[in-house]
This record gives sequence, structure tokens and C-alpha cells, in this order.
Amino acid sequence: MNHCKTIPAGAGEKIQYAAHGFNDNTIRFVLGYPGKLDPDLLRAAAKAVTDSVDILHASFYAGDIGAHWQVNRAYDDGCFFQQSKTEHDPYEEACSLALLPIKPADKTQLCCRLVQGKTGSAFALTISHLCVDGSDGKYLLGKLTEAYSLLATKGNTEGLAIKNGSRDTTQPYQDIHGQEFLSLMKAPGSEVKSFFPYPTKEPGTARMAHAVIPEEIIAEAHTLAKAAGATVNDLLLAAYYHGYACIPEINPSSPMSIMSMIDLRRHCRGGESEGLCNMSGTLPTILPQGIGTSFPDTLSQIARQTRAAKENPLAGLMGLPILHGVSKALPMGLLLASAGRIYGIMSLGLTNLGRLSGSNLKMGGMSPEKGLCGGPLKKKPGMQVSALSFDGTLTLCVWGEYTQPDKELIQSMLNRMALEITAYAKDKPA
Repeated sequence: MNHCKTIPAGAGEKIQYAAHGFNDNTIRFVLGYPGKLDPDLLRAAAKAVTDSVDILHASFYAGDIGAHWQVNRAYDDGCFFQQSKTEHDPYEEACSLALLPIKPADKTQLCCRLVQGKTGSAFALTISHLCVDGSDGKYLLGKLTEAYSLLATKGNTEGLAIKNGSRDTTQPYQDIHGQEFLSLMKAPGSEVKSFFPYPTKEPGTARMAHAVIPEEIIAEAHTLAKAAGATVNDLLLAAYYHGYACIPEINPSSPMSIMSMIDLRRHCRGGESEGLCNMSGTLPTILPQGIGTSFPDTLSQIARQTRAAKENPLAGLMGLPILHGVSKALPMGLLLASAGRIYGIMSLGLTNLGRLSGSNLKMGGMSPEKGLCGGPLKKKPGMQVSALSFDGTLTLCVWGEYTQPDKELIQSMLNRMALEITAYAKDKPA
């Protein structure tokens, strides 16, 4: 008799899986530590987190009609933990390992890869985007380090609590009715679609480009932006626009648009989802005449748009009832066939996961020295910039399947973004 537990797939994972031809459905984090982490403790911590939620040790299967999770009773340690040694920088090695995806049919939807160097160590934590978005990924990263500390001090993970309730993607609007609900029945997005002008047509290979902005620069820029009524996210968007406009193939005076991701948990009861899930929405921004005469001018335009959007009590929810309804009504075969149209409403994107504090991620008494995040590895024509502030130092990343010329152009854009923010902080034109 088959005693395997199955869980019907929800709207969130169906939608994410439908996009797997355009990205690799994986959320990524990398942390670097100054000393050696205990591999046995980290393995046990990864197991404790993976065991705690059915969906983290389940495999996703999609057929022509429907899709479901099969919860795996047994799985090897290698499914959720791997370790290696290097003579080089373990952090750089971990960044390379973070390029590896979590596949829907894998036995676990979380994997921690530890790299031990001569003195320091680093690990890459990858989690399926079918299970979590960036915010819940960051949540699980914290739970992994918490489990490690419990094991180091108590020898067990008693007291480790991980949310394991409903993963229903309608939680953000379950209390919305009448005209407000009807107002959401409109596709999100902007009438302007901005795409990255990749130098080559072939897919390329998995790569990461990144740029680091020092803590003091971000602090100075944030102070100036706050005085001007703008947020760090507005600052990143303005830099993104200017970096994009500096690409030779782009006309800086042409209309352009960038999607900014928003955490929809603000709309849930109690401000939090009941279980692990994808609660990301989008806030479109647009510059109808291209970038402004100056960086502060662009920043002002963006801040006005995002401020007005966030003051809307339904911010980020536009179109979600339609999307969720379609995912429930359509057989998987038709949903997959229409994925290109759904994905095509996205223009350039920005995911800003905010701040991480090293003191909250201690393991073995050590705080990590550096860290970064990355969203799904995009395929052309997709372009998503991920941002994370780690103890004040901000890292911009783009992960994708690109050729070397593609990566060089992406890197030049990220460098320009960093330059624009630095120039703004120093009150000097870039």
C-alpha cells in the first residue's frame, strides 16, 4: 500500500512553475564567515529546517491536468546538505555553487552548500521559489542559523518554530470585498515595456554579475534621499534607470519602465502569511520622458510614484485575483502554454530584500562578514536586479543565463548604478 502523502498544488506554485521556462525558480543566499563552521552542526541544522515543513521535503509534479506535491518520507543528507573544501576564497566558491538550481522534482526544496577554506568558510543556501519568495527565503536563512546555534548550545533544536500554516496566495486579499475586489480585476504592469538589449542571441551559461556599495556611501545617500522624501528603494530604482539609460543602445530620452517588487504580507491578517509561500506583488514605475535632467530629478519622480502607490491600501494586489483564478481554472497544459503571455507583462525588475544584520546570523559565536541574495536565474529577455544590505553594505546582483558579452554589459550597468549612488552621496555629478 502506498502511504505517500500528497498535497494539491496551490495557485502560487502553479504560477511559478509555469514560468520555469523563463527562470530557474530558485532563491539564493550566500554568507561568508571569518572562521570554520562545523559541518556536522550545519548539516543537522539544514535537516531540522527541511524536516519542519512538508513542502520543504516534497517533490513537485505537473501533469497536463493538474499538479501536486509528493511529500518524501526518506531522503539522503546529500539532498539538503553538501560540503567541499577549497584553497581559494570560500565565499567566491559559494557564490559559484549558488548558481545551481533547486529542481521541482528534487526530493528536497532546500539545499545548503558549505565551502571550507584555509581559515574561513561560506555557504550557499538555495530554496525553491515554488515554496518561498525572497522574504520567506530570508526568514528560512534566519531559522537555519538559529537551528545551528541551538544545536551548538543545547545539542538539539527544541524550541525551533517555523511557520507551517496555510500557503494560500489569496491571504493578502481575503478580507477585501465588493468594489475594492472588482478594482483588482485588472492586469498589472505599465504601458511601457523596457527590455535589456542583450548583445548576443544565444542563451549562454549560468553567471552572476554584482557590484558592492560601501556602508558609508549608502548611509550618506540614504540621509540625502530621506530628506528629499525618498526611500532606499527609490534610490535603487533611480540608479537602475540611470544605469540602464547609459547603455549605448538605449535612448535616455525614451519612455522606460521598471517593476519594483513589493511584499504583500503587509495586507495579510497580522501582517504575516500563515505558512511559507510566495507573497510578492509588483509596483510599476515609469519615466515617460526617460531619465530626468539630473539624478535628484529622477529620484523625485520615482519617489512621488512609489509614495502614491504605497499609500493605496491595495498596493501590489492589482491583477492577482485574475492570475490566481486562471491558475485554478486552467489545466496545467494550458497554463504552461500561456506562460509566455503572463510572463510578458513584466519589464525590467528590481527585488530589494532590505537589510540583514550579521549579529542575527551568528553561528558558533561568529557573525558573517558579508552576504548577498539573488532571485531566480533569469533567461533572456528577463532582467532582474537583486539588492540586499548586509550590515549596511549593499550588494547588487544579477543572476542569469548569459554569454560573456551579456555579462559584461550587465556588469557595466551595475557599476553605473553604484557610481550614480556614490555621486549622489558625494553631491557630485556621475
